[in-house]
Amino acid sequence: MGNYLEKPRDCFDYIETIQTKCIIKKLRKQIFNNHYEKYEVLKDNQMNGIGDLLHSFQRTIWKGNFSSPVEKNLHNGAKVLGLGYGTKSLLKDLCNEYPKSSFVGIGHKETFISGDNKNLKFITHNFLKNGIPYEDNTFDFIYMNIMTKCFTCVEWKNLIAPEIFRVCKPGGWIEIIDSDFRIYNAGPKTELCSKKWLSATGISSNKIPNLNKLQNIVNSYQELNFTTIKEKICPWYPIQTKYSDEPYEIVSEFLDLVYPCMAKRLDLNREDYTKLSAQTIVEIAENKTYSKSYRMITQKIIH
Repeated sequence: MGNYLEKPRDCFDYIETIQTKCIIKKLRKQIFNNHYEKYEVLKDNQMNGIGDLLHSFQRTIWKGNFSSPVEKNLHNGAKVLGLGYGTKSLLKDLCNEYPKSSFVGIGHKETFISGDNKNLKFITHNFLKNGIPYEDNTFDFIYMNIMTKCFTCVEWKNLIAPEIFRVCKPGGWIEIIDSDFRIYNAGPKTELCSKKWLSATGISSNKIPNLNKLQNIVNSYQELNFTTIKEKICPWYPIQTKYSDEPYEIVSEFLDLVYPCMAKRLDLNREDYTKLSAQTIVEIAENKTYSKSYRMITQKIIH
């Protein structure tokens, strides 16, 4: 199978029939055009900043980078694939913590920098359009972050789930992390900002797969239906953590990062946007606004 950190092969090398290849290419092109380009709303440095921020938030809320039982494997040496938004920050954390393991992140732009870590590599590749460019049974652990909203249940069933399970080793673990993209105890200003941001990114609550349906799709690959979903409350208001004496919150930094696209959609100048942001932060604290985060965990069966 060779070194999995070498230049990846096109995933279509592993599709047997011309008919199947044409169908999947058509489906991938449709998905890419309908979903992925909607994320081109911010500059790369802003997108990276939001990714870093969300990774820090998830790690704080969940008290760790992952929930799958892979700690021992990572210490001994495992092959890990990261897909989705905020993966860069996660893999940089993990490659330092688990030096015996090897990590690959896939992104669609040349915004990833591997740095000095010999066990970490980022690949520029449109996996939404062209699939995951690795052989079957390559990875021990696959981490997919903030991607459930990108696809419908049909797309998950016919393309995404099969591709993830294809490159996962038998006995390997898959962890899918996301939010339900609903806010609770939200005031009018918070609702306004949330709707504008979801609109800017092309996210529609009608397109987001029901978690139970997504779990059933994943379970279709598991003879024992061994897929679990864990849930955490994500406070948007300041909270106290063991990591700092200062209250922890992300909304103020998030609103600052998304200013370029949000101000345009709200038709506000910098001064008025700053005022709205301040009012929103106060409103969130008063209402104790929160969202929910989920981690779906499954293991590829061993035949």
